[in-house]
Amino acid sequence: MLPERRNTVPSFNEVTFDCIVKRASASLDSIAPIDGPRRSATDRATTFALEMKPRIEIAPASRALISRNAPRSISVHPGSISWHEFHSAQPDASARFLSEILEGDVITRSRGEASEYTTVMSQGLHVAGGVHLDVDEAPHWSTYLRVPNVDVVCELALECGGSVRHEPSGILGLDRRAVISDPTGATLTVISGGDDRRTIGSGSLGWDELRSTEPMVSVRFWCSLFDWTASPLPNGRDTQTMVFVNGGRAVASLEKTTATERESRWLPIATVHRENFNATLQRAMRAGASMRVPPSAHAVLSNIAIMVDRRGIEVAIGAEPTSRILAA
Repeated sequence: MLPERRNTVPSFNEVTFDCIVKRASASLDSIAPIDGPRRSATDRATTFALEMKPRIEIAPASRALISRNAPRSISVHPGSISWHEFHSAQPDASARFLSEILEGDVITRSRGEASEYTTVMSQGLHVAGGVHLDVDEAPHWSTYLRVPNVDVVCELALECGGSVRHEPSGILGLDRRAVISDPTGATLTVISGGDDRRTIGSGSLGWDELRSTEPMVSVRFWCSLFDWTASPLPNGRDTQTMVFVNGGRAVASLEKTTATERESRWLPIATVHRENFNATLQRAMRAGASMRVPPSAHAVLSNIAIMVDRRGIEVAIGAEPTSRILAA
């Protein structure tokens, strides 16, 4: 187990916060871009045959569709992300940190003599779960995606150049799951059966993003596996910024990793009201979190930053989108 930090968290104010953000941003700006041949976005799109069908509508923020009174629980269809679970040396502590970010609650239940499951709640709805790390595991998130058949997906993952980290287990048609990885190392837990609803909106893990060291490799793999399409987002920070679409519905975004990120991984994003974004980052830092990726504009969300709690769990924080991606 990781030792609990004994030192007290220094007092914070807006000036201190702004200085830390500026230093982090300046540090990133000073890093030279990665060398290597660069092809145009048109060439890449042609090479990987990315579909550019007019299947997505960007709705203005003024529409009632993004009202704060909108439903917070939605049905999860095959090919969509349904649940998030963090693996921490101290699940209760990581859950309290996440609940502080989302202004929610924490419930811990026993699952047997030596096992407990921690759940983060928001307004009475389930947001995320937490479990103890296995031996030799590093802190991480497990992102669950519903599929019709786990075993078939595992076979396809191998054919597409990926790997199966954990073989299929569980009961066919009820709760069967496996962990698969794309060629860059980003993993998803595929599952059939189980809960078919997900909590969305502010105060939840309302969006997902694949942070990839090789975006086009990841795009080709996941689109081949789930029959997703990938559409470039012109207002992204990189020409390879994209959104994954499942049957006309946006599933997640994809961004190239920054210089401060060492590996590809799927990250859930804690979404908050836009006017509370900076205050939420300050609250996270007061709670002892460090900043891995400083605040920046985002192609889907208004802004995003990636924090790390004291136990090593990454918490991406995003502001509500200025526009809403909808099925056409």
